[in-house]
Amino acid sequence: MDDVTMLRRAMDRTADELPPLPDLAPVAVRLGHRRRARARFAVAGGVFGTATAAVLGVSLFPGGSAGVAVPAAPPAAFPSAYHPPVEVRPTPGQPAPEEVPAAEAERRDEFQQQVSALLDELLPVSVTEVRPVAGAVSDYRITAGGTVFPVKLSVRPAPGESLPVCADVPAKRTTCETAVLGGGRTAHVYGTAVNRAETLGAMVVTRYGQSQALLSVDPAATASAPVTPGQLLAVVRDPRFTELLEYADEHPVQRKGAPVLGG
Repeated sequence: MDDVTMLRRAMDRTADELPPLPDLAPVAVRLGHRRRARARFAVAGGVFGTATAAVLGVSLFPGGSAGVAVPAAPPAAFPSAYHPPVEVRPTPGQPAPEEVPAAEAERRDEFQQQVSALLDELLPVSVTEVRPVAGAVSDYRITAGGTVFPVKLSVRPAPGESLPVCADVPAKRTTCETAVLGGGRTAHVYGTAVNRAETLGAMVVTRYGQSQALLSVDPAATASAPVTPGQLLAVVRDPRFTELLEYADEHPVQRKGAPVLGG
């Protein structure tokens, strides 16, 4: 698969079919919540919240056998409020969501909660809502200026794969820069037009261990993503984000070779 095809598959989703997110708090209230969360994080440091420290028990991966232990939960980003999942109707013609045992579904939900909490902390304050998509471990929705934007965090097992070639494609308003991360790792940082020449999205692709990781923010139908490629790179550079990648690499939340809708 060439680089442009990979990029388009990661970022070609439009917000036309997204349902509105109910019960959104006013911006001023949400910003207050975010500032208090930052203050709690400064005091709490790396202390785990009660919910994230709780043991979820044993579950089976699809195709696994009895007695295979799955970690209780991903690392806690910081003590945070619950982020209610949003329900999104499946797109006609797309594969049905993967069915997993209840304990495994709970573990994936907890992973999404930790990702949501960290994105809520690290994304610009103009982002006033972060919510996971129910039953889709790699999908999230953020709200900025009253508009909903799709976010994807895909961490899939990909042993032996390398990062795609990083190159600008002026005809598609696509730029790519290579950034150096800690531990000798690198990332490709993309900005590109999606759906229309006027609507821009951002994406960072990197590797951790044996996994390929992709974090992207797509534009809405008539608005560019509220996060720049540089701001998205700042999220990927954060040590807590690296901890989540480490967890997902050691204890995958996506199957090897599983299709990732939109990426």
